[in-house]
Amino acid sequence: MPRLAIKIIHEDRDLIVVNKPEGLLTVPIPGSRVINLFDILKQEYPQSPIYVVHRIDRYTSGIVLFARSKTGFLSLKEQFTEHTAQRLYLAVVKGRLEHPEGTLEHTLKQVKSGFKNILTSEKDPAGTPARLHYRLVEAIGEQASIVEIMLDTGLKNQIRVQFSAIQHPILGDRQYGEPSTQTLIARQALHASALGVVHPRSGQQQWYKSPIPKDISSLITQLKRLD
Repeated sequence: MPRLAIKIIHEDRDLIVVNKPEGLLTVPIPGSRVINLFDILKQEYPQSPIYVVHRIDRYTSGIVLFARSKTGFLSLKEQFTEHTAQRLYLAVVKGRLEHPEGTLEHTLKQVKSGFKNILTSEKDPAGTPARLHYRLVEAIGEQASIVEIMLDTGLKNQIRVQFSAIQHPILGDRQYGEPSTQTLIARQALHASALGVVHPRSGQQQWYKSPIPKDISSLITQLKRLD
């Protein structure tokens, strides 16, 4: 596997916090040899166990957390399972949001076709509740909105599916968006900007942050020029 420079935000004997670039898989795809963050870390830390705590989409950038000890893994995994880990995202969505803040609640079901989540009825036994909170950071005329998102649940493609469901798809999203939104950015304008967890050893709340990447910053600049 070729070596790829990655940005480590924080590391200690229990965990590693990485600023994942867009386009890089978080974990391996079964049967595929495509480069991924997990294998890169195993290569970079050959003497240390690496445990997957959570993941973000391939074309979403930002913070990903891995554990380096079994104790750390169990503690961190429980925080994600119990939804006490605080996951903050920044997105640029199509159109102007009607409300400056709110909560989105849907029921999602994962389907094999396209390996994606779709909306389903809350009575569907295969459905899983999805909930997030959002806050409008800035409206760019009527064409787009910069939004801060806090996940309550963490389902596959959740943010992308839920904003598409309210007719405000994330710009650049090829799977849940519209072709017309893909001209200014080559991937979905979604960034995992901050993560809050209780450190497994110290018991203290820790926040890890990642700045807005250049392509999303450039998208915002272009949208403002077009407004």
